[in-house]
Amino acid sequence: MKKLFQKDPLIEIVNSSQLRLIGTYRFIEASEQHCSFLYEDFSILIKANRVHIDVLKEEEFIIHVENLLSIEMKRQVNDYEKV
Repeated sequence: MKKLFQKDPLIEIVNSSQLRLIGTYRFIEASEQHCSFLYEDFSILIKANRVHIDVLKEEEFIIHVENLLSIEMKRQVNDYEKV
């Protein structure tokens, strides 16, 4: 049987111009040149000449960028995971 709905976290990058996320996220901030948010256990910062948020739903987030400059992903460590 084929799945109709995505239920696992997913990050999909298409042609370095579209970023689609499915899963738990928390939007932090955005401007015309950047966008930052927390996604699952990661802090993500996207920089481009132009950033446009197309979809901002409860568990779906789609961003289009022009001339992607960088994507920075940092894993957020909980206190109980520290060594």
